[in-house]
Amino acid sequence: MRSKKTLFSIGVFLLLSAMSLIGSEAATPSPAKEIPISAEMKEKFPIKAHHAKLSLKCTDCHENQGDNPENFKLIGDEGCLSCHKSKQYLAERLKFMDTLHVNPHNSIHDGPKLYCDECHFEHQKSDNMCLSCHSNDVKLWMRETP
Repeated sequence: MRSKKTLFSIGVFLLLSAMSLIGSEAATPSPAKEIPISAEMKEKFPIKAHHAKLSLKCTDCHENQGDNPENFKLIGDEGCLSCHKSKQYLAERLKFMDTLHVNPHNSIHDGPKLYCDECHFEHQKSDNMCLSCHSNDVKLWMRETP
């Protein structure tokens, strides 16, 4: 017959083993659900080349929105900034343009307050909102909006 000390040690060992198995399963994130995308869907919902290079999947941006891209909602600033940090960070990256008041992320009109999707669109051609008023001079200092 085993002693109480031995039985206690075995019990502690089994308990710790079980806890480590439970803990490791809980700590491992489940992979993003892979949504099969047909050629038709790729044509209907193209993604920007720089995002395609990163091998982004639909669910990387459209988390918890189901598995039908037709029903996905816009991700808004919160979704964009989950990867692109903050509006202030983006304004700082183009700070060299502030001297001429041409920093699109720190607009002389709006500062860093514009919504991302006022200019940037993932699944269609983006629109340089500045061109709506500055159609002649903007071409001199700004590239096409990604």
